[in-house]
Amino acid sequence: MKIKKDFIKGNKKIKIISNDGSPYPIPESWQPVLSKCDMLVIIPDMHMYIYNSHLDNFKYGAEAMIKFLNHLSTLKEEMELEDQTLRIYQLGDLYEQRFPGLHGPNATAVEIRMSHSSYDQIVNSMNILRTHFLYGNHDFELRHFPGFRFAALEGKVYIEHGFTPDSWKDFSNPNAALWEAGQFVFLTIREINDFFANLLVAANVIQKDEFYSWGVPSGKDPVYDYPSEKDYIKDYGHCLKYYSERMKKNSEMKDAKITVIGHTHHPYINTNVNNGKHIFIDSGAWTSGRSDFVVITNEELAICCYKR
Repeated sequence: MKIKKDFIKGNKKIKIISNDGSPYPIPESWQPVLSKCDMLVIIPDMHMYIYNSHLDNFKYGAEAMIKFLNHLSTLKEEMELEDQTLRIYQLGDLYEQRFPGLHGPNATAVEIRMSHSSYDQIVNSMNILRTHFLYGNHDFELRHFPGFRFAALEGKVYIEHGFTPDSWKDFSNPNAALWEAGQFVFLTIREINDFFANLLVAANVIQKDEFYSWGVPSGKDPVYDYPSEKDYIKDYGHCLKYYSERMKKNSEMKDAKITVIGHTHHPYINTNVNNGKHIFIDSGAWTSGRSDFVVITNEELAICCYKR
């Protein structure tokens, strides 16, 4: 299956941002790379939070997400008529559960989902599409939920959120010894930010929807760019190195040719990992203005975005 012909199907809102707008071909010797589906769509970090909170940087991309899920729903029905299977993954950080909540230190998934009808619609649509959910570091609590898991192997495609390479100092790896201590500091900073920001709102210095948290872009302005390889290696080269080594050495994943992660919010593809033996994909994000996702067929792969 071809991405432009069989996935995009003339939808002007969908744009391939990797490889100058062209899908990467998958080596014929690897094909088929998918074993239980004909097309794989992977949605990265979303970070949905309470809709009317200034800490929520997903809301500006919510309408685009609904339209995208409608596209997937139509595509899934059309593929089923041809006896073909579409499989969808959400890579984790679906919710932002490390900000102050309505009734406690962390907002719950239910609070977030029910904070706006669009959010409830998005989760319902994902469930109807039988989306497979992984958990990330910001929704780590969901590891206790039925259906949420750490990683998946779809044929020769390995999928996980991507926090594994992070050390304790990044405060972003739930497996690290100082994870809870780091999250306590993180939450305290957010609560201080929330306190002072609301004072400014009360004093009519700023409007409630004008501001956002330190280090959290509001997402009001759309971002469709594809960062340079130089910038990615500079900031996230440790991720590429970690997964390159793991694909090379891990005998349990000897059949995996492609690794897909999220977590960094920076889309990136390297098709020459381990001298061309593997492919590494960082899927980007659907938050902070971005609206990225990955499409993989047995013939091609690409990082795309859905325009608002």
